[in-house]
Amino acid sequence: AVVSTQSTGDFFAKLTAPGLVRESGALYKCFDEDIDGFLVADELHRMLLTEESEHWEVYNEEERQELLFLLFKHLVLGGPVCQYDDKIDRYLEIAKGLYKELITVQKNSETKKIELISKVLKVSAWDGDICWFPGDEHHQTFCYLILNPVNRIVTVFSHDYGKGCW
Repeated sequence: AVVSTQSTGDFFAKLTAPGLVRESGALYKCFDEDIDGFLVADELHRMLLTEESEHWEVYNEEERQELLFLLFKHLVLGGPVCQYDDKIDRYLEIAKGLYKELITVQKNSETKKIELISKVLKVSAWDGDICWFPGDEHHQTFCYLILNPVNRIVTVFSHDYGKGCW
């Protein structure tokens, strides 16, 4: 199961750590580097891809398993022909909007607090050492099932990295 506990926008406040994202939303640049097949030209991409980043610990391992973080990471890293944005605003706007569309919430009648009630599963199909679905083991290849228990709807959100490019 994938954790989905975030119900406020405060989750991304940590990105204003010195040297990561400027107050204007512009990303701090770094020397170009290839990490896992991604051209990394800013500190945000470094923070998402390598533990060697000085900003890796801005989010701990538990937070990195949150659906909101995973959606943000998938959007920022993009695909093999992605044109990256130099500002963080679009990434945050789209990640939060997508999260709101995927996750179901309801108000707890006793506590009066908003609760996230969706269940999120990351799925794959293996036969021995071969991953048949969703494809290779690239961290940008994924398939999430988001279960809405109220309306009994399952939403599939998936991506197969590198497929369909030329």
